[in-house]
Formats: sequence, C-alpha cells, structure tokens
Amino acid sequence: MKREFRAHPIMIVNLIKPFLFVLVFPLLKGVIQYFTKGEITGVLTLELIAFAVITLFAALRCSSFRLICGESTVTIKIGIILRSKSVISISKLSSVQTVQNPADAVFRAVTYRINTEAGPKGSADFEFKLSLKDSREVSRRLFGDKNPTAVKFSVFKVAVMAATTSSAVTGMIIGVPIINKAGKLLGLALDKMLYDEINNVSEKVVTYFPPIVNTITLIFLLAYAVSFFYSLFKYINFKLYLEKDKLEVRSGFFVRSRTSFKKESVKDVIIDQTPLMRLFKRYAMKVSVGGYGNSKSESAVIVPSGRRGEIKRQFSIYFPFLEPDGKLLHAKRDNRTKNRFLYFPKLYFIILLVLSTVLSLIFKSFNRLILFLTVVICCVIFYYAYLCIFEFRFGKLKMGKNVYAQTVKGFNTCELYCPRENVGQIKLIRNIPDIPRKTCKVVVSVCSESADSIKVRHLNYEEVKKSIAECYGVEV
Repeated sequence: MKREFRAHPIMIVNLIKPFLFVLVFPLLKGVIQYFTKGEITGVLTLELIAFAVITLFAALRCSSFRLICGESTVTIKIGIILRSKSVISISKLSSVQTVQNPADAVFRAVTYRINTEAGPKGSADFEFKLSLKDSREVSRRLFGDKNPTAVKFSVFKVAVMAATTSSAVTGMIIGVPIINKAGKLLGLALDKMLYDEINNVSEKVVTYFPPIVNTITLIFLLAYAVSFFYSLFKYINFKLYLEKDKLEVRSGFFVRSRTSFKKESVKDVIIDQTPLMRLFKRYAMKVSVGGYGNSKSESAVIVPSGRRGEIKRQFSIYFPFLEPDGKLLHAKRDNRTKNRFLYFPKLYFIILLVLSTVLSLIFKSFNRLILFLTVVICCVIFYYAYLCIFEFRFGKLKMGKNVYAQTVKGFNTCELYCPRENVGQIKLIRNIPDIPRKTCKVVVSVCSESADSIKVRHLNYEEVKKSIAECYGVEV
C-alpha cells in the first residue's frame, strides 16, 4: 500500500541556505544598522525584496515536495516550474541517513538522505526535511520493522578513535572558514586577532628553536584540538545495530545521525591503523557504502577502535561472507627483498642529509630552523622505513571467492576485504628491477564511490598471473 509524505516546513531554511552569506547576513546587518542608526539604504530595500522573492520560491518548492513509498519503489517529486520525478527501486538503495541538529530537534524534524550508487559523487542523491514521526515511518517501510541487536562502544574507545584519526590539517579545514565567515559577519579581523595572540604566547616560550617554530607548533596544536573535538562530538554515543542483512550506525552529540544500509550494499571492508593507533595497539573497521555521511567518499565506521583479536572476531560475525580464501601471495622473506623495500627510505635519508648540510652552509643565520625541519623530516623518514619493514613482513594478497590484501596505505597499515565481483581493476606494474627478479607490484581497485585501492609490492609475477587466471578465468 502506497503512502505519501510531505516535507517539513523547516525545509524552507535549507532551500535558502545557499543565499545566507550573500543575501541574508547583509540583510541582517542592514536591519541592525537601521535600529542602531535609524538609517535605511536603497541597497537594504533591494535586499528585502530579493529576500522576500527567494523565500516565496523556497516555500512553494517546499510545498511541492512529495515522497511516495510503495511496495517496491520510492517516488520523489519536487519542483514548481521545472518539475522532477524520480522513481527508485528499494532494492537499489545503498544507504539511508537521518541527521538531526539542535534546530531540527526543536521543531521535531530531521534531514533525510536517500542514496544509490548511481547518484552524483560528493553529495546525497536526495536530501530533504521530514518530521521525526514521518522519517521513522519511511525507514520502517524501506527496511522493515525488526528488533536489531545493539552493540555499544565506550566513550574511551570513541575518544581513542577521535584522537588517533584527527589531524592539524583537518582542524584547519574546519576552523579557518568558520573564523573567516564569523569575522566578516561581525566586521572584525578575527583571524588577525587570533594570530597576534598566538604570537604573544609563542614569544613567551623559550626554546632553542626560533620563535617562528613555536608559532607554527602552537597553530598546529590548536588545529589538532579543533579536529579532535569535532571528531569526538561527531562519533560520541556511537552505537551499532545489527540485523541479519542490515547494519545501522548511530552517533553524535549535538548533531545526531543514523545511517542504515544493507550488507549487500557494502563494497569493501577496511581494517586500518593510523600512526597514533599503533601507540595504543588499536585498529578501526570501516566499510565503503554509497552515500554514507555528508559525502560519498566518506567511509562508514563500524568499529571505532579495538584490539586486533577483537576486530577480527567482530569482522567474522558481521561479514562472514567476506572471509578470505585462495592462495596466499607475499614477497620473498630474504635480505635482498628486504633491501628493496628499504631502497626509498635510504635514498630519502641521504638526500635529506646532503640538502640540510648544504643549506646550513649557505644560510648560516637559519641554522636552528634548518635543524628543526631536518629533525621533523628525519622522523617522518624513519617511520616510513618502519612501514616498509611492516610491508615486507606482513604484506600479502589472496584472490579467490573474495579478495584480501594487507599492506601499507599512506602512513596507515591497512587490510582490505571485498567480493571478487566488486574488484574493478587489477593492475600489474613492473619496473626495470622487477624484470630480472620476476616480480611485480599489484594494485587492486574496488568499484566503489570512494575508489578504494590497495597496493602490494614485490610479488612473484608468475604466481600473480596464475591466481588471476584461477579467480577470474582470464589469462594475463
């Protein structure tokens, strides 16, 4: 039996959101000036008219929205002049997500996102506002009404994941636009004020290195703190709800999100470990699902952190159909192969020593800064060498009913599991040293919106070709 749902009126705010900084905020600023100075300008009058027109169109567009849930399809209608109608098979849905921020909670509304594998990359296929009651009914119609098993994770595990996956770069990406926009709204140079305050603090810290180093360090620490608290509040209250053929992830403190997806929509499963996670001996388990999160390149976190044995047990319970099989392939365990893995770390280390020595002789006034940068880069190279040793010892590949690979990706250690039919490309790469040693580098790319790929080095070329022929029936 079909059921029709309408958008929540708060969707009007979402429709005028693109005009906030170019229209609404200048309008508010003009209104404040009118009440404080008693003056009104022609620009403000035009903005009032434009704001009224845009709000009217947003209200009409909101009232035209229809979501129709049938037995096997979902129909979405929206538009005033240019009307659109989309019909989606429920079996083709990859994920459904509901997000409720504090403003939504006041009006008993949620942001509802419906995603498929065929939609635009980087955003939800369909995003709209529904009342909380209607969203629950829509979810029940799409996924059924069952009693899932809840798996809870402690605040400590979530905090470990937030601390080990946060970065200063992420903090800057989050914080800098907020500071700039807030400064423009208030008419203040907040970025300059903050930078001056950081300089004042850094000048009071006495170290061997020059003041600029202290300033940069403080900026990175502040950016990391922003990233940490963002991740913590995003994933706090993390819960996983299990059903036979479905998973549901719930998390958030101020902004609460709930994402449901079928296990068959999972393109691959990744167990990874960041550099900081290695200190805590923790791992995280993620899956690639179309439309998960705010963008389609975001991975769904299934287990925020856990020890290796715990993660492996949970993987066997959640995804028993992805257990690896096939012949195990790995690099030779001899000193000659080990030196091949360490070739680039050694080369980079020699280049660094030569370059830092030359720069110190040329720019003697910057010796302390050069020393600091040399130490930092040296630490990065040493960690890279450590990862190369890890890749030499544990790098492996299996190809059978499922494809399994363990190696290093960036600065993380990584394990990937996926059905062989989800593999979009297997690339064999051979450079000049590979030819006499009869080895190759194998790059496995998964057919997912996040384009997950993994690389295993120095495998036997003939064994790889044989495994591909047995797995896919294709001669290489």
